[in-house]
Amino acid sequence: MGEFRKHLEIAREKLSALKDAFDKKQFTVVGDLATKVCEQLVEADAAREGKHFGGHLDRHSYSNTRFPKEINEAMRKVWFAYGDLGYDGADGSRAKAVMDKLHIILDYSGKLLFTRFEFIY
Repeated sequence: MGEFRKHLEIAREKLSALKDAFDKKQFTVVGDLATKVCEQLVEADAAREGKHFGGHLDRHSYSNTRFPKEINEAMRKVWFAYGDLGYDGADGSRAKAVMDKLHIILDYSGKLLFTRFEFIY
């Protein structure tokens, strides 16, 4: 259970930094941190079963088999935006779309993981 809690703690820390970056219009950072939040949420769920992933493909495979289609689609939007925002970080509308998708993911993950995420942006 310790790893589960650690992943939730990391997700919350990155989420806090993500909100700050979005407010400051640091859109390349939004892409980085949103991806990391999603990764930590997947890892938190897997940790409840004693699993841990070493790479992106493992997380994606787990997500595809574990989570509903709507959540996987939202995660893919976040993961694919990572590259777009990294190279074209000035696009505030793309960063806003990432934040919207992350809201869906956090709502679902909060229910799945029996926790609550404060996410107002």
